[in-house]
Amino acid sequence: MYWQSFVFTGEIILPVFLLVVLGIFLRQRRVIDDHFVTVSSRLVFTLTLPVLVFLAIAKVRFDSGVHIELIVFVALAILSSCLFSFVWARFAGIDEDDVSAFVQGAFRGNLGIIGISMVVYAFGDQGTQIGALVLAVGVPAYNLLSVVVLARGQGVNWSGQLLMIARNPLIIAIVLALPFSLFGWQLPKPLHSAASSLGQMTLPLALISVGGTLDFGALRKANSTTLQMALLKLVILPILIVSAAIAMGFRGVELGVVALMMACPTAAAAFVMAKAMGANHVLTANAVAVSTLGSMLTMGGIFYVLRIMSLL
Repeated sequence: MYWQSFVFTGEIILPVFLLVVLGIFLRQRRVIDDHFVTVSSRLVFTLTLPVLVFLAIAKVRFDSGVHIELIVFVALAILSSCLFSFVWARFAGIDEDDVSAFVQGAFRGNLGIIGISMVVYAFGDQGTQIGALVLAVGVPAYNLLSVVVLARGQGVNWSGQLLMIARNPLIIAIVLALPFSLFGWQLPKPLHSAASSLGQMTLPLALISVGGTLDFGALRKANSTTLQMALLKLVILPILIVSAAIAMGFRGVELGVVALMMACPTAAAAFVMAKAMGANHVLTANAVAVSTLGSMLTMGGIFYVLRIMSLL
């Protein structure tokens, strides 16, 4: 049982880890550069990931109210994570100028790349569908809460921020997929085949880009504040959320999706938003690098424990 669970966990973690390492290697060998990372990241964000999410949600059937409890739970988990991170920052004495960056880096997860990748490798199509629902909740929730956190003490153009969120390609893909899910519509076969090919590009392209963006200099600059952010993101918050999910009765694929996606590292988008809104983007970049590398161990550890407890 223990060995089988260990092997199964390795089969999930290793593909993600190896693709990230490949990105690091290709960057060091100068096969890829900043331009490639920029273009590939934009392609993933604007096209291939939205297509993957569209196809996954289009297969979900809501006629029996399936997964509604999970959707509500994820929304509450994200809000609670944000509040918990803020309270932690206060009690830990984080510098006032760094609180906004600390909170965002500690609660905002990389659902769209690392999270969904782990889910796909762990649970296949069923996991992808549930993971897409988590994305449907997580993307707008993370964006809205990040704006609130980063806007402390400064004015915000809320109409502009809401419009930007509404224009997010993932949000658009989710909205477009809902009629297909609700009414059982089907894409024409040639279009579906082309879309599937695009969706399959997402994981390798996104993970190689993640490896290409990792800054090992950030690891050398990591201080106690960065390590606290990583500890919250990778260990404390996932354990609290997974424990709550177990107490609420979630099991199997639903519990596995919650565990993997809520335990994923700090989102790279957190750096972009921190820089745009005048927060400590250097601290955020450090958190992204440290948590991304650390997540390969912590996500695997959480998944392994749930497997040997026969909860998945």
